[in-house]
Amino acid sequence: MKRHEQRKKAFQLLFQTDKNVVELKEARFYEVYQTETFVKSVVDYYIHNQEKVNDEISRYLTGYTIERISKVERNILRLAVSELQSHGAPVKVVIDEAIKLAKNYGDKDSHRFVNGVLKNFAVQNEG
Repeated sequence: MKRHEQRKKAFQLLFQTDKNVVELKEARFYEVYQTETFVKSVVDYYIHNQEKVNDEISRYLTGYTIERISKVERNILRLAVSELQSHGAPVKVVIDEAIKLAKNYGDKDSHRFVNGVLKNFAVQNEG
C-alpha cells in the first residue's frame, strides 16, 4: 500500500475514534492498522501523545479551539503533526498530503485552513 493510502487510512481511523465514538478495535480499517507499520506507528503516536499533539495544534489556531474546528480538519491536523513529530517526515510532503486529504474530505476552504496551521507549525518547529 502506498504512503498516500496509508495516510488516508490513518486519518480515517483517527476520525472514527475521535471523542471515543468508536473503539479502535471496532473501527473500519482496523486490519490496516494491524498490518501497515506506518499506519500503526502514526495512530499509536497520537493515542499516546494526544495532549501534546492537541496542544501543539492549539498554539496555531487563532480565534478557535481544537474542539471548535471541524472534525475533518482536527483529525487531518492530528495526523500531520503526529507524523512530523514521530517520523521526522519531510515537512513539505506532510503538508501537501494534508492538503490533499482536506480537499477530499473537508469543506470548500478546509485545505486553506489546514495549510495555514501546518505552515505556521513548521516555521516555529524548524531546526
